[in-house]
Amino acid sequence: MAISLVIIAASFLVMGGVALAIGVGLRRQVRALKASVAGFAGDARAITARLRGELEGYAALSEEARGKLRGAIDTVDGRLRDLDALVEVLQEEAEATALDVAALVRTVRTSGGILKAARRSMSRKHPAE
Repeated sequence: MAISLVIIAASFLVMGGVALAIGVGLRRQVRALKASVAGFAGDARAITARLRGELEGYAALSEEARGKLRGAIDTVDGRLRDLDALVEVLQEEAEATALDVAALVRTVRTSGGILKAARRSMSRKHPAE
C-alpha cells in the first residue's frame, strides 16, 4: 500500500507540474496577447487621431467654401438688385419717350391738318393767282 501511496503522490506531483507548466504557458500567451492588444489599441488610437485630423480639415474646408459661396451669393444678389433698378429706370424712360413720341406725332398730324386747311382756304381765296 505504501507503494500505491507513493505512486498516487507522484502522479499528483506530475499533475501539479503539468498544471504549473500549462499555467506558465498560458501566462506567456496572455502577456503576448496583451502586447498584441496594446499594439492594436495604439494603432487604433493613431488611426482615430488621423481620422479626426482629416475630418477637422474637411470641416475647415467646408466652412471656407460655405463662406465663399455666401459671399458670391451676396454679390450676385446685389448685382441683381442693381440690374432691377436699372431696368426700372430704363422702362420709365422708355414709357416717357413713347409718350413724347405720341405727343409729337399728334402735334404733327394736327399741324398738318391745320396747314392743309389753311392751304385750301388760301387756294379758294386766290384762284386766279
